[in-house]
Amino acid sequence: MKKILMIIGGTAHPFGRCAAIFKAAMEATGQFAVEVTQDRSGLTDLSGYDAVVMYTVGGEMTREQEQGLCGYVRGGGGLFAIHCANAEMGAFTEYQEMVGTRFTGHGPIAEFSVETMADCGDILPRLSPAFAITDEFYMVERTTDADLRDFQHGTWQFARHSLGYVRDYGEGRVLYTALGHDERAFAHVDFQDLCAKALRYICALNKEKTVRIGLLGYGPAFKMGNHHSDRIQATQGFELVAVCDRDPARLAAAKDEQGEHLAVFSDAEQMAASGQIDLGIVILPHAYHAMGIKTLLAEGVHVITEKPFAVKVADCDEVIALAKNKGAMLSVYHNRHWDPDVLTLLHVIESGLLGEVYSLECNMVGYGRPGQAWRSHKPISGGALYDMGAHQFEKVLQLLPKSNRKGEPINREASLYGNFSKRHWYDTTNEDYIRAYARFDGGVEAQVVVSSLCAASKPLWTVLGTEGAAVIEDWGSGAQVTSVDAAGVKREIHIPAVQKTNGYYKNVADHLLCNLPLIITPEWAKGPIQLIEGCEQAANRDEVVKVSFDF
Repeated sequence: MKKILMIIGGTAHPFGRCAAIFKAAMEATGQFAVEVTQDRSGLTDLSGYDAVVMYTVGGEMTREQEQGLCGYVRGGGGLFAIHCANAEMGAFTEYQEMVGTRFTGHGPIAEFSVETMADCGDILPRLSPAFAITDEFYMVERTTDADLRDFQHGTWQFARHSLGYVRDYGEGRVLYTALGHDERAFAHVDFQDLCAKALRYICALNKEKTVRIGLLGYGPAFKMGNHHSDRIQATQGFELVAVCDRDPARLAAAKDEQGEHLAVFSDAEQMAASGQIDLGIVILPHAYHAMGIKTLLAEGVHVITEKPFAVKVADCDEVIALAKNKGAMLSVYHNRHWDPDVLTLLHVIESGLLGEVYSLECNMVGYGRPGQAWRSHKPISGGALYDMGAHQFEKVLQLLPKSNRKGEPINREASLYGNFSKRHWYDTTNEDYIRAYARFDGGVEAQVVVSSLCAASKPLWTVLGTEGAAVIEDWGSGAQVTSVDAAGVKREIHIPAVQKTNGYYKNVADHLLCNLPLIITPEWAKGPIQLIEGCEQAANRDEVVKVSFDF
């Protein structure tokens, strides 16, 4: 645990509120303990800290305090200077030279794009290549002859400016970001990612190894072998080194597509025990996910499995326990956690336009005979709800409120019911029509409908709240929102689809290589399986089934 001293204070910025967001986000990584203060007297002796964060405007600093801070960094300490830490500091020439720039001006608060330099992965790995942020666009000028290595830029009124850089200062490290005017910046996921990576950099924690990856399954169906290999190649710190498949033709295809260097195996146990892989990815049909996970975990290998996690909750519990026993990471490839439909709905809900949400409805429907692939055969697929239904139930869990009207945490429990029907497409064994219903603690209801026997057009999502409703017709359409004010006047608003790069592989790499929190934990990924299995059990028994979640 690295101990961080954060100095705040000055004018024109909500320092206290921003520091609270910063402290909570950085401590949530489990790597930093952040002490926030406006008292600069501690700068004279920083021997008890691993790094200093300066988020201030001007103010008083004695010569002893300035020398204490600069001497600390020069001797091997770290300094993270945020936004206005180079503003109104001209009287402190040694400090100003150490930071490397001074503030010269800014425009009004506005949305602008931030671009990350492609070659900065050695200092700040896996930052988003580009993102939009609402902030003050700071302009700065140099105050040092030392080398400043830019890692982010932005464009303001057709002129390109540095928005972040690092420099060496004696034996220590300095990192400056021009971002961070108020809570909108500090709550931004990409800014928080930058802050965590910045602290790791100035604390000299950014040395990384390569994670060697093996694919368990390279079958031609849905080209998932290529899908994962592409994402591995695009993720800094990941390398595909092995493939396992029973079919010699598929192993030959893997070598042809991924390179002759690839190690190939026809036996999963041999690949797991080979010592050549650190992480295995299970790309098998649904019914064999648990088997593949157990084979890899038995050798202490980290595991990602394609969704669904498994087709039985008992299998999820077994492999979760095994992963904990082996000290290995276990995650499920819920890449649709970052789909535009759920991100748009989260944006709408968080905006308050709907009031208190009480109903979530998702429809994955159409009319047509399913194909004869294994995904249509219930003994292998688990049933029609285990395909896209698993993704959509995972999104339902994202959309649930975290607390009730009084601000009290909501128990993660649900009462389940369902209708699982086979009426028409008898040449396949999956259900033709499923309505899975859940009522969560706190009163929010959710239903997911999956059908190949629905000739009616239905919107992908309908979300109801006490002050409005949101409808998403299809994946990229954005949301049509009806908001009702206190006088009963309706307002129709179109919310464009929220787009964000899929963060699954980035997060797993950050977890394994930077010790940052894993988003798709096995306990979280078990939730959709509990909902699917519980709804089917309720339908078969014609009774309500209750479940409790572990996340």
